[in-house]
Amino acid sequence: MATENKWVRQPQERKRDYFFNGKSYITTNLMNEIPVDEIMWIISDLKVFIQQEQGIDYLVIYIRSDGRKIFCIDQLSKSMMESGDYTKEQIKEYNYWTMLFAEEY
Repeated sequence: MATENKWVRQPQERKRDYFFNGKSYITTNLMNEIPVDEIMWIISDLKVFIQQEQGIDYLVIYIRSDGRKIFCIDQLSKSMMESGDYTKEQIKEYNYWTMLFAEEY
């Protein structure tokens, strides 16, 4: 299966300091409709991209050839976590990212 050809990461609108390094959540709809190997490919591609860029925008969009979209959305940037505006407990609670279909947003 050519997973890489099914989903294409879209260009970032701006450079930011999100690292998607918190807990990850994947919606039930996405888990039920997308094969695990495709989900794992997207996660792997996302992590490699973050490492290459040393931080990215909070929103990453993947589009399949049929037009279906997946959003990956991070909640806290590195600068937000280091700002002192959040307690350790708040960072632990809010440091997560979500993978969902665009229509679930």
